[in-house]
Amino acid sequence: MDRRSFLATGAVSSAAIIGAGATAAEATAGATSAAAPRNRARSRAWQIGNPPSIGNLQLVNRETPRPGRGEVLVRVVASSINARDRGIVGGFFPIGALKAAIPLSEGAGEIIEVGAEVSGVKAGDRVTSCHFPAWVDGRWDPTVYERDIGNTLDGWLTEYAVLPATGLVVLPELVSYESAATLASSGVTAWHALFEIARLRPGQTVLTLGTGGVSTIGLQLAKAAGARVVVTSSRDEKLARMRELGADLTVNYRKDAAWGSRVAEMTGGGVDVVLENVGRPTLDESMNACAPGACIIMIGTGPMPKELPKMPGIYQKNLLLKAISNGSRRMFADLLAAMAAARLEPVIDKTFAFTEAIAAFREMEAGDHIGKVLIKHA
Repeated sequence: MDRRSFLATGAVSSAAIIGAGATAAEATAGATSAAAPRNRARSRAWQIGNPPSIGNLQLVNRETPRPGRGEVLVRVVASSINARDRGIVGGFFPIGALKAAIPLSEGAGEIIEVGAEVSGVKAGDRVTSCHFPAWVDGRWDPTVYERDIGNTLDGWLTEYAVLPATGLVVLPELVSYESAATLASSGVTAWHALFEIARLRPGQTVLTLGTGGVSTIGLQLAKAAGARVVVTSSRDEKLARMRELGADLTVNYRKDAAWGSRVAEMTGGGVDVVLENVGRPTLDESMNACAPGACIIMIGTGPMPKELPKMPGIYQKNLLLKAISNGSRRMFADLLAAMAAARLEPVIDKTFAFTEAIAAFREMEAGDHIGKVLIKHA
């Protein structure tokens, strides 16, 4: 089953992939609202502290913002935390000269108000957004970093979020707010890696490192596409949970330092695709795990190892090494369609209330979760 076959039963119409650019008549009509925030003059939001740290996150009561040209106001139902969000809140994420006041790149909610020159959406629509709203489709362009939700643009950790309409995707009926709120970063990244880059096919073998958001949704998507999946972790109880979710083979890398060779042995010759969630520190073992002609997608940006990777087998095996940064709005729409068609629900390990955001970040920091850490706003 290739990417097109995967999507054949659940394709999203072009109308569900939302953009800005209204007609002149629509532009002059100005903002529209189903429930204008007259009774929502003030609302709560979490703001990044100064100096930035998890402990310095501040819950503030602020005037509820109104959408400007090309924007919408969303009543946020749920949001979730990624590793990059922890870095942004902690002040050590490397991208973004302009810093957002409100964190989180993943969330979902209901449109309350639509600003001028926005077409294709209306108040009442259930939506989410890619976290690079300028990357609608086509090839990657580094300039999309300039508009990055939760990093350079205010994010989802608020009761009411103002978002660019260009990044919005309407949710399929079968995808809940909670599921959609976990997908913009980890889900889109896994989709991009497996189906846009690796072109995963049935019968191939995928290796994914760890048990976080990318690994769990990557496991689910790969299994739905007919692939075999290998998962690594440092804890046997986490590996047991991943087997319950469908992993075919698991390896504890704490118990087997040469885990790459072990994976190659267990799979009878190596894997076809690697979701390299860590980065350069694990690259050599990932290459040892590969079959000839395999594709390694670099997702993680872990710290530089003491010694540079030796990259074993990259020539002898003709390996493909490709780095990616999340994905486009079109990829997100394809992912949501596939999730609806396959009745997939992402793994949500822990759920926190909106007022418990600091505890949610502490849970993410501890690394004891499997899948996603969710925040319910209502």
